[in-house]
Amino acid sequence: MSKFDPLDQAIITYLNRDARIPSARIARDLGVAERTVNNRIKRLVETKVIQLIAVVNPASFGYTIAVEIYCELEVGHQDQAIEAIGNMPEVSYIALSTGDQDISLQAFFKDSEEMHAFISQKLHHVPGMRRTRTILIPQIIKDNYQWIPPDQAFERAEGVS
Repeated sequence: MSKFDPLDQAIITYLNRDARIPSARIARDLGVAERTVNNRIKRLVETKVIQLIAVVNPASFGYTIAVEIYCELEVGHQDQAIEAIGNMPEVSYIALSTGDQDISLQAFFKDSEEMHAFISQKLHHVPGMRRTRTILIPQIIKDNYQWIPPDQAFERAEGVS
């Protein structure tokens, strides 16, 4: 695990608020060299600590139905199912889960007919799919893309640049 200091924390906080903010502005506000900020950002991206991406609002494109789907698989089909589901454009994330469900996924749809077709015609034909449980998400309260680790995750290092 990499070590992070308060400068990393400050840079991440700036980028989390606005990923388009110029490095020069961050450097000026933090009182460090622009090259230092650029090097830190480069390291954070290369080590996959952060991603500088555009996050799409599905509702802007008419995808107003969000669902969580929990899938139970037959033994030995996990890899096949993950590959098949991961290639479905409706799916925004897929994760392994614990308990009586093997996979958790989130998907977006324009209407209930599209959602039903996805579940009955696509998802239920995935190799090894035993059953699914779908939960409609009426409102997303907190978007995980805005998450930042708590202060204690950043070391108090002196003279680090």
